[in-house]
Amino acid sequence: MMNDDKTVKIHFHGPFGFDKGENYLFPSKIAGSGGIYIWTIKDETNDINYICYIGETYLFSKRHREHLLEITGLNYRIIDPVEARHGREKVIWNGMWRDKTPDAAARLLENYDKVAGVVVDYIRLINIYLAPIQDDSRLRKHIEGCIGLNLRQKHPELNIFYPADNYVRPMPEKMGEKLIITADEKIAGLDEELLI
Repeated sequence: MMNDDKTVKIHFHGPFGFDKGENYLFPSKIAGSGGIYIWTIKDETNDINYICYIGETYLFSKRHREHLLEITGLNYRIIDPVEARHGREKVIWNGMWRDKTPDAAARLLENYDKVAGVVVDYIRLINIYLAPIQDDSRLRKHIEGCIGLNLRQKHPELNIFYPADNYVRPMPEKMGEKLIITADEKIAGLDEELLI
């Protein structure tokens, strides 16, 4: 995706989903690629795709299977699906990975039945957008970090579903290149051009 004029161009395809249907991620042609991915939750009231996660991987299908295990195992946070469809974040479960206390496992078991009842509905909320970038792990990680940092710094009002503790780390020094971003659908807080 690198051009001679120090420009990197990426395109986010999607949305894909975890659930079977027309846009099912796993059998799609793009699932065997690597690159950057963005998860969104759609505020159906205002027709806005809010970013809730940004990641990078060498293989979309493998990484999303891992994510699915983390969600269903309640290691990740779970958001109320009804509230989310109206652009409001109501955390039902904050994720076991955040709970560093000795009581974390007991708390998970105590709340499992209540939380597990909404997990599938929460998973069905997640829209997945994929931008293939093969063979350059360093570039993928840097772009992932730049997109996340830009969202945090320039669009704090759009961080409704993007937790403050999501890991965001571009390379310390900019590459001096321009990143041009396009997508199949508008994603709030995803700027069309960034300096990376």
